[in-house]
Amino acid sequence: MNIHHFLLLLGLPATSLIAQGNNPFVFFPQDPERQTITSASYVRRPDWNLQAEGFQELAASWFRGIGDETGTCMVRGFFHWAADENIATAETYGIILRSADPTGVIDPLVSGEILRVSGLTTPTAPGGPRGSFVMNDFFATPVAVPCTQSWFMGIDFPANPAWPTTDGHSLWSADIAGVSPATFGENPRAGSPRANWAVRPIGTFFANGWSNILGVRVDGPTLHVGGLDPTNSRQGLGLPSTQANIALGGLFPDVSGLPRADGLNLRIQDNVATQGLAFVAGSLVFGPIPVPFPGLSGQFHLDLSLTSILGFGTLSGGALDFPLFTPGAISPAFVGISLCFQAAVVDPLTGGAAFTNAQATFL
Repeated sequence: MNIHHFLLLLGLPATSLIAQGNNPFVFFPQDPERQTITSASYVRRPDWNLQAEGFQELAASWFRGIGDETGTCMVRGFFHWAADENIATAETYGIILRSADPTGVIDPLVSGEILRVSGLTTPTAPGGPRGSFVMNDFFATPVAVPCTQSWFMGIDFPANPAWPTTDGHSLWSADIAGVSPATFGENPRAGSPRANWAVRPIGTFFANGWSNILGVRVDGPTLHVGGLDPTNSRQGLGLPSTQANIALGGLFPDVSGLPRADGLNLRIQDNVATQGLAFVAGSLVFGPIPVPFPGLSGQFHLDLSLTSILGFGTLSGGALDFPLFTPGAISPAFVGISLCFQAAVVDPLTGGAAFTNAQATFL
């Protein structure tokens, strides 16, 4: 697998670099391309300074159609924020995508590898010693991933005994409350599943209590459900909180009223149709099979018989926050219900249109 390697030192604008793989699908409380990151708890590695692979889970019950290009889901690169304790020296890492085993958990075996690219390195730069880079690795050949089955995206870290005291590569992470003393980070409801995993070289794996700024790059627009908790100080923006958590807070909000009564919105992102018109749909479930629509790239992953059109909105600078429910508007009687959402973005300049991925939220 050949890699086209691009980077931006943090502090420079993270612009789209090539025509394909324009959109990173990142699972993190904030949009790293457009929002100031104030929810990062620490920089972390999947298993401290030992060799390990670190993954974001993309469960089939949570997401469908990431990278859908009208019937085949393709990823065209990888995006991550690399923290480096000494930017004068290069750090080695790999990109790895894994499938799930028959029980739905990560497959740690060689047979579970969808893609492995080894021997990549971070750049060097004067200054520091500490610094961070926005890394964009583009695949010369796109890689097929499951459209309707679970899979995992991540980075392979070699052992580095110098980390964190003097040198080493790590990831910007947002911790779940109770995992660490961090006051900033993720904001799911108590008892929610963890979605970040580490795989050790011996084949054992375990869950981590955080999310990372990393993700695959895809052609189509992306969609995330955002959780609106006005008491959420973990976003680091003061109270009341008006910026949705578009990672675990949106996947697992709290509408119980004990004590939270979260609202919901959707965040739709597209680095191509930056002023595009987004049409939003919702359903109680994903569809039994994806459905293509003439003239649209990608497929529709919601159940057509249970789908309602929720409205439309215009992207600004490549993003749209589409309101669904204000905080307190969802009755506690809906605890245990899941909802699914998907959008289509029309580019007014070209007339092209593409579906986003679909995502569920679990009330």
